[in-house]
This record gives sequence, C-alpha cells and structure tokens, in this order.
Amino acid sequence: MRTVHRLVSRRHRHHRGGGAAGATPPGVGAGRPVNAGEPVLPAALAALAEKQRVRLAEFTTATRFAPGAVVFRENDPATRCWLLQTGSVVLTTVVPGHGTVSLETLHGGDILGWSWLGTNPRWQFTAHAVTATDATELDVIALQATAADDPAFTYAVTRALSGVLIARLQSTRARLLDLYAGHRQE
Repeated sequence: MRTVHRLVSRRHRHHRGGGAAGATPPGVGAGRPVNAGEPVLPAALAALAEKQRVRLAEFTTATRFAPGAVVFRENDPATRCWLLQTGSVVLTTVVPGHGTVSLETLHGGDILGWSWLGTNPRWQFTAHAVTATDATELDVIALQATAADDPAFTYAVTRALSGVLIARLQSTRARLLDLYAGHRQE
C-alpha cells in the first residue's frame, strides 16, 4: 500500500474564504485514505516543505481523461506533466516491423510526462488512458518561468521530481534485465 499525500490547487484551497490560516481540514494528512477530489502527491514531492507544497499547488489544475483518450503523442511538444490520481495510462511506441508496442502502464500515484525536462522537450512515447483517469496537471512552463525568481523552490521541486525519475529508470532497467535474462547465450 502506498502512502499518499494531498496537493490542493489554488481553486480548491480550504483556507480561502474562511477558517484559520494554516488549518488542516478533517481527513487531510500524510498517510490517510484519499477522499474523492483530493489529489495524491507522490511521496517524493510530499517531502517538500509545506511552503513549497503550497507554492507547487499554484501550478496545478485537476483534469480527467476518458477511457481511450490520447493524453499526448510521440514527437509532439512536451509542455505538461501529470500526477495521476486514479485510473491507468499506457505508454506506447511504434517499433518498425512490430507495430505499436506497450512499454509501461502507469496508475494512481505515478507521474506521467517526463519529456519536458529535456533540452528539446518532445514526447518520447504516446500515452493513452486505459480507464477513466483523474490527474493533477502540472503547468511546467509556468514552473520553469519561476526558476529565475525563486531558484530555491525550483531546485527543490526539480530535485524531488528527479528522485522519482531515477526510481522509474531503475525499475525499467530491472524489467529489461529480466526480459533479456532468458535470451543469454551460454
């Protein structure tokens, strides 16, 4: 079971329009069950300081993908990132001679869309929603624009995201080792 944390966008902050500043609504907190409408914050981002998590929420928007919807296409400009809440998304690519190949399926709690981190941000794969999928969209263009104004914030978020990316790459490496272990020449 995953530990979940909440990231509340500027449109859904409980303390707007009343309540004590900094008060936490009932049922919200690290490791508690996710209630409908409360975005899940991956553990690496939950490690950010409270002030940084609040600031990060300013760059988010809740979104939903219908089953079968194309989230993004390979080679299109990569301008967004999603924190998946519920549902599942499959990453695919076309392999000459083999057609479309599924590479990985992501679920609630995973992060979708790393290509924006590159120097030429284009999607490396195509992503389709397998089931109805709720996600928190991260406006990475606006996030990148804050780098000059608040380098400490940008560094903290980038470092946290990098930790998740490294774990994903290690997982991919392990799957490849398992895949090719059966093809070893003796």
